[in-house]
Amino acid sequence: MDEPTTLRAGDSASWTTSLPDTPPDEGWSVKYRLIWPTGSSPVDISATVEGDHFRVDLAAAMTAAWAAGAATLVKWVERGLLKTTLGSQPLTILPDLTQATSHDARSPNEKALADAEAALAECLAQGQLHVAGYTIAGRTMTFRSVQEITDLINHYKRLVTAERARAALLAGGSPPGRVFYRG
Repeated sequence: MDEPTTLRAGDSASWTTSLPDTPPDEGWSVKYRLIWPTGSSPVDISATVEGDHFRVDLAAAMTAAWAAGAATLVKWVERGLLKTTLGSQPLTILPDLTQATSHDARSPNEKALADAEAALAECLAQGQLHVAGYTIAGRTMTFRSVQEITDLINHYKRLVTAERARAALLAGGSPPGRVFYRG
């Protein structure tokens, strides 16, 4: 099994990796470092030897303090004074929902669509045909016309529809709005 691309804070996790060029029986060890873009201290992780491969076991208590968001998982091998970085990959840390008091599961596109629809509603409620700008939740956006807002709404509707179709396919279903018949 390869390294994960997502982990949930507060959950335990484990994976194994085999490295034929740097096997444990030749004294190699595997290490990882989890790095966030800002705000969180890096986390160092050591793999243990299990037969001819390496295993990582993360306890729930260890991951509980991890900040949700984008991070990078760096992997390297060491033997004595030798060290070789094998690579890095993006790792998404999901929030610990068992400890959450609120959660907004909408994608960034769904949030942008909601903001654009709220801007249009505010514009129409005020009877404005030309909008100079609006502020919602501390974010300000300026438009020259209602048409710009409706164009933005249509843009985000397309993105949200595509996201939902991908999610439906990944879940084993069919995309919304499409009916498949097998006869």
